[in-house]
Amino acid sequence: MESKKTLSLIAIMITSTVWGLSLLSVKVIVDVIPPMTMTFFRFLIGSLVLSIIYMIKEKEKKLDKKDIPMFILSGASGVSAFIYFQNSAVQFISASSASIIVAAIPIFVLIAEVIVFKTKLSNKKIISVILSFIGVYFIVGYDSSLASSDSFKGYLMMFGAVIAWVVYSIATKPLYKKYSQISIVYFQTLFGTSVLIPSIFVETAKWSLVNNVIILNLLFLGIFCSAIAYYLYVYAMEHLGISTTALFLNLIPVITVVSSYFILKEKIGIYHIIGGALVVTSVYLANIKGKSGEEKLVEEGELKKAT
Repeated sequence: MESKKTLSLIAIMITSTVWGLSLLSVKVIVDVIPPMTMTFFRFLIGSLVLSIIYMIKEKEKKLDKKDIPMFILSGASGVSAFIYFQNSAVQFISASSASIIVAAIPIFVLIAEVIVFKTKLSNKKIISVILSFIGVYFIVGYDSSLASSDSFKGYLMMFGAVIAWVVYSIATKPLYKKYSQISIVYFQTLFGTSVLIPSIFVETAKWSLVNNVIILNLLFLGIFCSAIAYYLYVYAMEHLGISTTALFLNLIPVITVVSSYFILKEKIGIYHIIGGALVVTSVYLANIKGKSGEEKLVEEGELKKAT
């Protein structure tokens, strides 16, 4: 159990890093390939990669017809809706500004878990979420352009992304009882990509402007951010619980800001440093050893429901 937890922590750290970098790639691509079309090709590439992994790890394809609606719901929310809203948002607000909305995900997931699964939350986990949210606010700061209609639309899109991810997390949890991590991600991506097919006929991409930079960023989004990262996220969610795993999403803004500094040459102020320290501390606090009896009961309850 301890080794699985360690692997899960490594998996979610890798996922957070990759998804933190993904916002930069989206920013590069979205002016050439519109949101829904980009999302379709991103997950089409991801589906091809996952198909290879699925064929190797799962010799027999078994999908219970009764579970198809749940796969469609989780795929449409976590694949289609979440990425579409995120891609649309960065057309109107900066990548770092969009990342602060991602910080709200753990809070909404915690609320949804309590409502849907009647999960009891430890005081330490609640404090960790609050602390991490404060840290992310320090990192991205207040966006003074919020008053403009474009900025408001961007934030509204990101709020839609948050809701989509909460639905994805809740819809995915019951699937652990019957399917492996790779099966879950494979079928979710397959159904999610299928939902996006009409988008390529609705939007107009500037194909003449597509160059090697656009292609490489799209491949990064498809292979690493969609196929590999989603698989690692589901693996971590199974062994850590959905609320603890969602807490690590607060590392995404930290990674986005730091990578923006090195790649886009953006400046990092004292508030970024303070915020980053708060986020890292919150993640450490949520996973520190020597848990109380209350916290052990909470985690054991989550694992029993997931297995």
